[in-house]
Amino acid sequence: MNAAPTAASLDWVALTGNFVLVIVLLVAVLWLLRRMQGIKGLQGLRPVARRLSVVEALTVGPRQKLALLRLDDHEVLVGITPNGFTLLDRIAHGAPAGSAASVGSIVSVATSLGATGGTREHVA
Repeated sequence: MNAAPTAASLDWVALTGNFVLVIVLLVAVLWLLRRMQGIKGLQGLRPVARRLSVVEALTVGPRQKLALLRLDDHEVLVGITPNGFTLLDRIAHGAPAGSAASVGSIVSVATSLGATGGTREHVA
């Protein structure tokens, strides 16, 4: 005997369909918000070009790191320790390689800063 669907069984189908629809819409909105998280101003849906970026980072000790940062046309080498950031060198973008401080002196300053906890402004 095939019984015709009752009103109660149709209500469950409608309720389940609505629940699935709400979950799908929630996932879509969360995905869209996550994609737009880094966008400062909505221009179309294109992200705004960033002026600051980390070019490269190098760990020189258990709690010391060197980071080369680029801001517009300038590159800045900083030492990072638990006590903070220390400016080690400023490099104009496209400057000759010999104009920056030697890598050995920069690494020695960075490791000594981590060991002594001191700060230093610039390595010549």
